Amino acid sequence: MQNIEFIKMHGLGNDFVIIDQRINYVSISKEIISKLSDRKSGAGCDQLITINHKSSNDHDVYIQIYNPGGDKAEACGNGTRCVAKLLFDESNNPELKIKSDAGILIAKKVDKKNISVNLGKISNHWQDIPLTEEIDTLNMPISIDGFTSGVAVNIGNPHIVFFGNNINNVDLSLIGPKIESNKFFPNKTNVEIIEIINENKIKMRVWERGVGITLACGSGACAAVYAGKLKKLLKNKVEVQLERGSLFINIENNEAIMTGPAEISFRGKI
Repeated sequence: MQNIEFIKMHGLGNDFVIIDQRINYVSISKEIISKLSDRKSGAGCDQLITINHKSSNDHDVYIQIYNPGGDKAEACGNGTRCVAKLLFDESNNPELKIKSDAGILIAKKVDKKNISVNLGKISNHWQDIPLTEEIDTLNMPISIDGFTSGVAVNIGNPHIVFFGNNINNVDLSLIGPKIESNKFFPNKTNVEIIEIINENKIKMRVWERGVGITLACGSGACAAVYAGKLKKLLKNKVEVQLERGSLFINIENNEAIMTGPAEISFRGKI
């Protein structure tokens, strides 16, 4: 039986098992993903990420992102930051280009702790998200008691964002899976609930598509700030407070730049 070496990392508690395919190739199967993701008998993670050799000269590495159920995710902001940390630790490059199924993301080393990633263009056009039919994406006909109607956006993956108060009182484990699988989202969706502190600071909780409740979500934080900007509730530079710390989001020319920490928890093999 093959030994699989991995690195366990996290960005503000949003955790990943990372397999560096450049060093030791592993054939990724649903069984391996399930085994490694399991928090009882494996390493435990929100998502498994593989680092692969570049396929062309316009990027440094190619990553693939898998949810615990074996399905793929197009993008992951916190996961990209974790991969970037590993790459920055092995080179002196000030900037990296990391390709995912959502496109090429540019990462920059801010300091010893923090890394910024440009997650690229954001859209609220109904076909980009995608939705099953043309709807006003700023006022989706999906509701949570005490919150605004949802705002649907795409940042390499689909999101719906709700603004309201007392987000800790919301039973996200109940409403999250229902909204994730709503008929309007053919590819399902991530769900963010937001409490606005001021126009430059928010609190966020997230139900991640294919994963469940997570402690943080980088693409979700970007989607939340973009949605708030579209609704004229937020400025373009916003601190997003999560359970274990903050991400800092800057929206420029419809692109989202996210800055935050990435940490290695441990290295292991199974």
